[in-house]
Amino acid sequence: MERAIKHSDRGQRLRQHGKGGELFAIFIVNVLLKLVTLGVYHFWAKTRVRRYLWTQSSFDDERFEYTGKGIELFLGFLKALGAMILIGFAFIGLSGGVSIIHESLSIVAMLGLYAVFFVLMGIGIYGARRYILSRTRWRGVRFALTGSAFTYAGRLVGYVLLTGITLGLYTPFMRNHLTGYVINNTSFGSEQAVYDGKGQDLFGRFLIAYLLTIPTLGLVWFWYKAAEMRYSAEHTRFQNLNFQLKVTGGQLLWLMVSNLLLLAFTLGLAYPWVLLRTVRFGFERMEITGQLDYAAIAQSAEAVPSSGEGLVEAFDIGGI
Repeated sequence: MERAIKHSDRGQRLRQHGKGGELFAIFIVNVLLKLVTLGVYHFWAKTRVRRYLWTQSSFDDERFEYTGKGIELFLGFLKALGAMILIGFAFIGLSGGVSIIHESLSIVAMLGLYAVFFVLMGIGIYGARRYILSRTRWRGVRFALTGSAFTYAGRLVGYVLLTGITLGLYTPFMRNHLTGYVINNTSFGSEQAVYDGKGQDLFGRFLIAYLLTIPTLGLVWFWYKAAEMRYSAEHTRFQNLNFQLKVTGGQLLWLMVSNLLLLAFTLGLAYPWVLLRTVRFGFERMEITGQLDYAAIAQSAEAVPSSGEGLVEAFDIGGI
């Protein structure tokens, strides 16, 4: 605790200490074991990479810890796959039944299936975040995500419909609402984070980017994304901590282009370095001010999920 208290009240306090060579060794072993196990080792491989990244990341010189296990990801995937198979068979039966009544009803059944899978995707995204946070510790204290995955998924579907109806103009409101729901349900131990952003604050910038999409060949969205990231950070608080993200659209564009070039010219072998430089990109530009009241932070009482991320793996939308 003394090291954290003595640390400067301003400046870069998040750091990534990892080395590309060390992560490359993990990466190569993971690739080989995936080949030998016909892909089954994927879940343990992801866990090894996370454990390295977490333990090489620090806040106020205190390292993070990742306690997840490959078997937990594997079991979560099997559960999700089983559920999706059951839903698929149910749809086939329902589609066949309604088509007997009237052929046009099969279209309604198809739309219903799409809606169900969209809800499952929302549940999967929220559940994956809940799992990752529950397996993340700092100074021995767990992070947690409360709230309801079903509520998140329901809001996601509703916001997507509104976005479609408004030809995309509802996007900044949708993204802000979803960001707020996640952050306001995120906690470290007994203390909860707070987000007070509003979609209308970003609508002007979004509209400009919307109108300039064709003239700029879509590049304007890097500048909008940077503005959105800065806004989200500035409107997030945790206890006495305040956040500012010093990022520009040009920096985001260069990060993406340079990462793609590195991967292309090395046939993917530079992935460990790309991953580390992406993490450092965010850490080095995040300014955190204020101090934590450690005495007020007790261990999280939130239940820990036994498995996780199954749905995002089944939909193939899971990252690191």
